[in-house]
Amino acid sequence: MKGFDHFNFLSPIYDLVFGRGQDQRIVELADVKENHRLLDVGGGTGRVSVLFRKIVNSAVVADSSLKMLRKAQEKGLQSVNSHSEYLPYPNGSFDRVILVDAFHHVKEQQKTLNEMFRILKNGGKMIIEEPDIRNFLVKLVALGEKILLMRSHFLAPEKIAAMCRYDGESNQKIYIEKGIARIVITKI
Repeated sequence: MKGFDHFNFLSPIYDLVFGRGQDQRIVELADVKENHRLLDVGGGTGRVSVLFRKIVNSAVVADSSLKMLRKAQEKGLQSVNSHSEYLPYPNGSFDRVILVDAFHHVKEQQKTLNEMFRILKNGGKMIIEEPDIRNFLVKLVALGEKILLMRSHFLAPEKIAAMCRYDGESNQKIYIEKGIARIVITKI
Protein backbone atom coordinates (compact mmCIF):
# COMPACT_ATOMS: atom_id res chain seq x y z
CA MET A 1 0.00 0.00 0.00
CA LYS A 2 3.02 2.30 0.07
CA GLY A 3 2.41 5.23 -2.21
CA PHE A 4 -1.36 4.72 -2.29
CA ASP A 5 -3.12 8.09 -2.21
CA HIS A 6 -6.20 7.60 -0.05
CA PHE A 7 -7.55 11.09 -0.67
CA ASN A 8 -7.33 11.05 -4.45
CA PHE A 9 -9.09 7.67 -4.28
CA LEU A 10 -11.84 9.00 -1.96
CA SER A 11 -12.35 12.34 -3.72
CA PRO A 12 -15.44 11.31 -5.77
CA ILE A 13 -17.35 10.25 -2.63
CA TYR A 14 -15.61 12.27 0.10
CA ASP A 15 -18.38 14.81 0.65
CA LEU A 16 -21.04 12.10 0.75
CA VAL A 17 -19.16 10.09 3.39
CA PHE A 18 -17.58 12.91 5.39
CA GLY A 19 -19.97 15.79 4.68
CA ARG A 20 -19.89 18.76 6.98
CA GLY A 21 -23.57 19.18 7.66
CA GLN A 22 -24.67 22.36 9.35
CA ASP A 23 -22.00 22.54 12.07
CA GLN A 24 -21.26 26.25 12.26
CA ARG A 25 -19.04 26.16 15.37
CA ILE A 26 -15.83 26.76 13.42
CA VAL A 27 -17.40 29.79 11.74
CA GLU A 28 -18.33 31.20 15.15
CA LEU A 29 -14.86 30.62 16.56
CA ALA A 30 -13.16 32.11 13.48
CA ASP A 31 -15.13 35.34 13.90
CA VAL A 32 -14.47 36.34 10.29
CA LYS A 33 -15.21 39.69 8.69
CA GLU A 34 -16.01 40.39 5.05
CA ASN A 35 -12.55 41.84 4.30
CA HIS A 36 -10.69 38.92 5.89
CA ARG A 37 -8.62 36.47 3.88
CA LEU A 38 -9.09 32.84 4.94
CA LEU A 39 -6.91 29.84 4.10
CA ASP A 40 -8.27 26.33 4.61
CA VAL A 41 -5.15 24.15 4.94
CA GLY A 42 -5.76 20.52 4.02
CA GLY A 43 -9.20 21.70 2.95
CA GLY A 44 -9.67 19.00 0.33
CA THR A 45 -13.05 19.32 -1.38
CA GLY A 46 -13.79 22.64 0.32
CA ARG A 47 -16.50 21.12 2.53
CA VAL A 48 -15.59 23.59 5.31
CA SER A 49 -14.62 26.59 3.16
CA VAL A 50 -18.12 26.73 1.68
CA LEU A 51 -19.36 27.70 5.14
CA PHE A 52 -17.28 30.89 4.90
CA ARG A 53 -17.98 31.72 1.25
CA LYS A 54 -20.90 34.07 1.97
CA ILE A 55 -19.03 35.85 4.77
CA VAL A 56 -15.53 36.54 3.44
CA ASN A 57 -14.45 37.87 0.06
CA SER A 58 -11.41 35.58 -0.11
CA ALA A 59 -11.41 31.91 0.95
CA VAL A 60 -8.69 29.66 -0.43
CA VAL A 61 -8.39 25.87 -0.11
CA ALA A 62 -4.85 24.46 0.08
CA ASP A 63 -4.41 20.72 -0.38
CA SER A 64 -1.92 18.25 -1.83
CA SER A 65 -4.60 16.15 -3.55
CA LEU A 66 -5.41 17.44 -7.03
CA LYS A 67 -8.60 15.39 -7.25
CA MET A 68 -9.86 16.83 -3.96
CA LEU A 69 -9.05 20.35 -5.17
CA ARG A 70 -11.03 19.78 -8.37
CA LYS A 71 -14.08 19.18 -6.16
CA ALA A 72 -13.38 22.46 -4.34
CA GLN A 73 -13.10 24.28 -7.67
CA GLU A 74 -16.45 22.80 -8.76
CA LYS A 75 -17.91 24.58 -5.71
CA GLY A 76 -16.47 27.87 -6.95
CA LEU A 77 -13.65 28.00 -4.40
CA GLN A 78 -10.14 29.25 -5.04
CA SER A 79 -7.56 26.54 -4.58
CA VAL A 80 -3.83 25.98 -4.42
CA ASN A 81 -2.01 22.67 -4.71
CA SER A 82 0.36 22.64 -1.76
CA HIS A 83 1.62 20.54 1.11
CA SER A 84 0.83 22.03 4.49
CA GLU A 85 4.52 22.14 5.41
CA TYR A 86 5.31 24.52 2.53
CA LEU A 87 2.52 27.05 2.02
CA PRO A 88 3.24 29.29 -1.01
CA TYR A 89 2.39 32.63 0.62
CA PRO A 90 4.42 35.45 2.14
CA ASN A 91 4.44 36.13 5.87
CA GLY A 92 1.24 37.65 7.22
CA SER A 93 -0.93 36.89 4.18
CA PHE A 94 -4.11 35.69 5.94
CA ASP A 95 -6.43 36.89 8.71
CA ARG A 96 -7.69 33.38 9.42
CA VAL A 97 -6.08 30.00 8.80
CA ILE A 98 -8.00 26.80 9.52
CA LEU A 99 -7.08 23.12 9.45
CA VAL A 100 -10.09 20.85 9.93
CA ASP A 101 -9.90 17.10 10.53
CA ALA A 102 -6.56 16.91 8.74
CA PHE A 103 -3.81 17.59 11.31
CA HIS A 104 -3.49 13.88 12.12
CA HIS A 105 -2.74 13.20 8.43
CA VAL A 106 0.11 15.71 8.24
CA LYS A 107 3.58 14.21 7.98
CA GLU A 108 5.48 17.03 9.70
CA GLN A 109 3.01 18.42 12.22
CA GLN A 110 5.22 21.05 13.88
CA LYS A 111 6.38 22.35 10.51
CA THR A 112 2.74 22.66 9.41
CA LEU A 113 1.82 24.65 12.51
CA ASN A 114 4.86 26.90 11.99
CA GLU A 115 3.86 27.55 8.38
CA MET A 116 0.28 28.34 9.35
CA PHE A 117 1.50 30.74 12.03
CA ARG A 118 3.99 32.34 9.64
CA ILE A 119 1.36 33.27 7.06
CA LEU A 120 -1.05 34.54 9.73
CA LYS A 121 -1.36 38.31 10.18
CA ASN A 122 -0.81 39.88 13.59
CA GLY A 123 -4.15 39.76 15.39
CA GLY A 124 -5.20 36.82 13.21
CA LYS A 125 -6.50 33.44 14.31
CA MET A 126 -5.67 29.92 13.31
CA ILE A 127 -8.00 27.11 14.26
CA ILE A 128 -7.09 23.44 14.38
CA GLU A 129 -10.17 21.20 14.54
CA GLU A 130 -9.38 17.57 15.29
CA PRO A 131 -11.09 14.50 16.69
CA ASP A 132 -10.19 14.26 20.40
CA ILE A 133 -8.03 11.13 20.64
CA ARG A 134 -9.06 10.65 24.27
CA ASN A 135 -12.59 9.79 23.07
CA PHE A 136 -13.22 6.03 22.69
CA LEU A 137 -14.87 6.31 19.25
CA VAL A 138 -11.99 8.45 18.00
CA LYS A 139 -9.58 5.76 19.19
CA LEU A 140 -11.47 3.28 17.01
CA VAL A 141 -11.22 5.63 14.02
CA ALA A 142 -7.50 6.02 14.67
CA LEU A 143 -7.10 2.24 14.74
CA GLY A 144 -9.00 1.95 11.46
CA GLU A 145 -6.77 4.54 9.82
CA LYS A 146 -3.67 2.70 11.03
CA ILE A 147 -5.01 -0.54 9.52
CA LEU A 148 -5.55 1.32 6.22
CA LEU A 149 -1.95 2.60 6.39
CA MET A 150 -3.03 6.23 6.42
CA ARG A 151 0.02 7.31 8.51
CA SER A 152 -2.34 9.10 10.89
CA HIS A 153 -0.86 10.52 14.07
CA PHE A 154 -3.49 11.83 16.46
CA LEU A 155 -2.47 14.11 19.34
CA ALA A 156 -4.34 15.26 22.44
CA PRO A 157 -5.63 18.86 22.19
CA GLU A 158 -3.28 20.06 24.96
CA LYS A 159 -0.30 18.73 23.01
CA ILE A 160 -1.40 20.58 19.87
CA ALA A 161 -1.90 23.79 21.87
CA ALA A 162 1.56 23.39 23.41
CA MET A 163 3.04 23.08 19.92
CA CYS A 164 1.49 26.47 19.11
CA ARG A 165 3.29 28.48 21.79
CA TYR A 166 5.44 30.96 19.93
CA ASP A 167 7.56 32.81 22.51
CA GLY A 168 4.80 35.05 23.80
CA GLU A 169 3.52 35.81 20.30
CA SER A 170 0.36 33.72 20.66
CA ASN A 171 -2.54 32.79 22.91
CA GLN A 172 -4.21 29.39 22.81
CA LYS A 173 -7.70 28.31 23.82
CA ILE A 174 -9.11 24.79 23.66
CA TYR A 175 -12.78 23.97 23.12
CA ILE A 176 -13.97 20.37 23.35
CA GLU A 177 -17.47 19.33 22.31
CA LYS A 178 -18.80 15.87 21.44
CA GLY A 179 -15.41 14.29 20.75
CA ILE A 180 -14.16 17.22 18.67
CA ALA A 181 -11.34 19.48 19.86
CA ARG A 182 -10.90 22.98 18.50
CA ILE A 183 -7.67 24.76 19.31
CA VAL A 184 -7.81 28.48 18.60
CA ILE A 185 -4.49 30.28 18.37
CA THR A 186 -4.43 34.08 18.22
CA LYS A 187 -1.27 35.75 16.92
CA ILE A 188 -0.40 38.72 19.09
